[in-house]
Amino acid sequence: MDAATDHEERKVGLRRDPAATRAAFVRAAWQEFEERGFDATQSNRIARRAGYAPQTFYRHFTDKVDILLAVYADWIADEHKELVVAGDTRERARIMLKHHRATLKFRRMMRELAVTEERVRAARAKSRLFHIAYLRRNLPHAADMSNADLARSLLVLEHVADACIEGELADRTISPEDAEAHLSACLDREFGPPPQAA
Repeated sequence: MDAATDHEERKVGLRRDPAATRAAFVRAAWQEFEERGFDATQSNRIARRAGYAPQTFYRHFTDKVDILLAVYADWIADEHKELVVAGDTRERARIMLKHHRATLKFRRMMRELAVTEERVRAARAKSRLFHIAYLRRNLPHAADMSNADLARSLLVLEHVADACIEGELADRTISPEDAEAHLSACLDREFGPPPQAA
């Protein structure tokens, strides 16, 4: 079988599997958003990149924000999966930095859109509430912490990781190794030992 025939057979197989088609769209959207940003990304380009006709996009997503939220949900789930199985605090810090580095543009885009797009703001809030509930279930001392304290701790870690990746700590002559150690220390201080897998 030649490559063109194989490609067509795969596309037909995906069209018969809505979950696989949706996943192909989400992967394509992720790439488009990372390369072009939200405003310059078009649903037609996402569809073509996924290997589909443009009208197919609207069989799976209502609009560009809808697919953006699907990308965001996948990203949050992937990061969470890796953090749950991480061994020590230093490993968790490395995983956080890896994810922040790989999603730098996407994270900036989400922060900006959360100001103007209510669905993005709601999705970010929902993911943070998920993390708060997870920490409360899995960290012994979290039962004594208020939601406000847990939210503050999550924001501290998020901002320290962003500062590491965006170069703010380097601008203050802090080496990448020291920045990672600082993030690790923040993880220890804010949350203690890694939670056990649920």
